[in-house]
Amino acid sequence: MGAVFLVAAVTGGCDLPGSSACEITGANGQAVTNTSVGAWPTDLSWREIWRVGGLDETEQLVLPADVAVSQDGSVAIADWGLAEVIVLDPGGQWRGPVVTRGEGPGEVQAPAAVTWVDANTLLVLDFGTFRMTTLDLSVDPGFVSRSAGVTAVDPAFLFPVFASGQVRFVALQPDQTVWLEFPGPIDDGWEERAFVRWSPETAVNDTVVRSRTRVLESATLAAWPRSLLGVGAETWVVSDPDGKYELTVFDQDGEALVRFCHTEEALPLSPAERGEDADSRMPAAWRKDIGELGEPSESAVISRIVVDADGRIWVQRDRPLPGADETHGAPGAMYDVFLQSGRFLGSIRLPDDQRLLEARGRRVWTLHVGSFDESSIVALEIQGI
Repeated sequence: MGAVFLVAAVTGGCDLPGSSACEITGANGQAVTNTSVGAWPTDLSWREIWRVGGLDETEQLVLPADVAVSQDGSVAIADWGLAEVIVLDPGGQWRGPVVTRGEGPGEVQAPAAVTWVDANTLLVLDFGTFRMTTLDLSVDPGFVSRSAGVTAVDPAFLFPVFASGQVRFVALQPDQTVWLEFPGPIDDGWEERAFVRWSPETAVNDTVVRSRTRVLESATLAAWPRSLLGVGAETWVVSDPDGKYELTVFDQDGEALVRFCHTEEALPLSPAERGEDADSRMPAAWRKDIGELGEPSESAVISRIVVDADGRIWVQRDRPLPGADETHGAPGAMYDVFLQSGRFLGSIRLPDDQRLLEARGRRVWTLHVGSFDESSIVALEIQGI
């Protein structure tokens, strides 16, 4: 009964003064039509709670690949560059590495993803050893790494991504399901990409989404629409491949729970996306090549999907520049936020140079990369909701 009431409340919002509504096409499962009016106020702001890393040599971070936040707010950081998994307490106090570089059962070589199984158990995906390591943090209060179990991951699943030299998308769920974006053949500037999942209980890799991606020297050109994927602990979300602002939420069995839409349109192409401005982060030789590609018939309205610890869906509007690292999204990006039910909550822009990693309640954790390429993990709180 609650789900039916929620859909009625959302679709009823179409009659609000000054609001506009989107339309669902080809919906599977429950359909939610949002208006331009969200539940959050429009005058939201940020308060920084704490930050770690940066130029502090006692809190060194090199290349954070992933973070996971437990129910009590403890933060686990998988640092690819250090080959360590580091834990912070809910207040941001540095508790140190719980697993370090090595080949033993409680060690890692290239940690790419991390998730909390419960309050005292971490699951770590290691590309370097083709395995998942389960860490029982209750075993040793001194936070010396303790392995509670090791699970091999099919090398045929991990190796194509590892060999490509770029892990574009990786997600790890508490039930040991691993998600990757696979590279594919490139033909006339288009690459066939696939989002694929694997788990120890399945004998074959499961391709859940296929999409053609506009690329330049294998780098994604985000202005061209394609299917995007966001993965949470219990659900996953796929966007429309043709650029419409429509997304579908699936459960762990692949059953569609809800399809929803939103009213926002694509942001205008930037000078860099037209090949008219050689941004310092974009290879100068690309300007001519991008200009010769022309413009997409419909620009991409979104460029990233993040499913947070509460199951909410954060949809990034700003597109990363051509050639920029898109792993953690564009810095200072605008996000539209939805409940798992598809109801639109509101929009909020991240502070400059910060990239969204995780969120729970009003708390948001971001990656900040400074002028000396130093990495910090920042905890922010949304003010006004």
